[in-house]
Amino acid sequence: MPNSIAEKRPSQSSNAPNAMPVPLSDPTNSGNWILREDISDEFDGEAIDPDKWNIDTEDWGTWSWESDNTYQSEGCIHLRMIQEDHLRGDKKLAYKSGIARQYATITYGYFEARVKGCDRFPGASPAFWLHSKGPENRYLADDGETVAYSEIDVIELQQGEYDFETKKDNGVEVIDCNLHAVLIRNGKRQWIRPGTHPATNKNEYHAPFDPRDDFHTYAVENTPEFVIWYIDGKEIARKANLYWHLPMHITLSLGLRRPFENYQDGARIAALEKTTQDGFPTEMTVDYVRVWKSRTLPTRPKTSSRANGYGMNLDQYVAMEKSKWEKNGWRWNQSRVEAAFAEMDTNHDGIASGIERKKWFAQKKASQQ
Repeated sequence: MPNSIAEKRPSQSSNAPNAMPVPLSDPTNSGNWILREDISDEFDGEAIDPDKWNIDTEDWGTWSWESDNTYQSEGCIHLRMIQEDHLRGDKKLAYKSGIARQYATITYGYFEARVKGCDRFPGASPAFWLHSKGPENRYLADDGETVAYSEIDVIELQQGEYDFETKKDNGVEVIDCNLHAVLIRNGKRQWIRPGTHPATNKNEYHAPFDPRDDFHTYAVENTPEFVIWYIDGKEIARKANLYWHLPMHITLSLGLRRPFENYQDGARIAALEKTTQDGFPTEMTVDYVRVWKSRTLPTRPKTSSRANGYGMNLDQYVAMEKSKWEKNGWRWNQSRVEAAFAEMDTNHDGIASGIERKKWFAQKKASQQ
């Protein structure tokens, strides 16, 4: 293990503009890749770039995000988790953590980070992932499915998930490289997850190292045809790209895991009786995030249905909204929803495109401020 942050970097990492993805998808064409410096980050400055990273996001899960738990020091970004009892609304929670999510979005490219895991295991999971955000993001997949959410987990380290085959919890060496999506079926949102669709969504890599001990390079390449994962320059998994074509935010986070949370009726709940300060605070460390675009592939899907977002007619939009209102316990008001659709459909073609919906939501948000 290196004795200081300064010792951890290989010499070839110091000149980011000359760095290349390792390995190249097309090793015969080394000029195929262009570093996206605008969304890459070496974390060499004195503080986190506030124009690039959002470290004060909305809360979710069995813990809360607090910006104080994300900081930049000695050429790295650090995401810390602490034990602190608190209320979020009327919900009692026991842990707070750090996150960094980019404001910019991108769909296709090669995404790489050099990460050292956290020393707490089990209980905390460092993650490097990409995900879409916002109701305006919809598209019609090639198989006819309406996709409402895309998530690519480059890595989730140290999850310690229960293995139903071995009847034991996974060890620290198990690295999860998974896919998640939400489809709209009959007006309702349906999750497509690794547990329910392992053939299309699940990858589990048993590393020959302990991710807590040192930095390792983790990467994913997203193309219109495939999602391909790499660890330390070696391809370790690939899946057909069915539903991962939405604009996504590059994200770093440190999430809570068992024994500090449990599953109940398919949802995660805080296991407050397990709360302890042992092993906390703990933190994950990231040396860099680098993103390359291909000269031969678009950064966004080219087809009109994907580029513009999936268009919805009135019946589809009403069905989607009714499902959302029911889920949130809101009193249904169809006339209000139909009026909103009419405002969105600015070209009066009977279709609210993704762009039209995005503009409408942005205007609505601005008027409420």
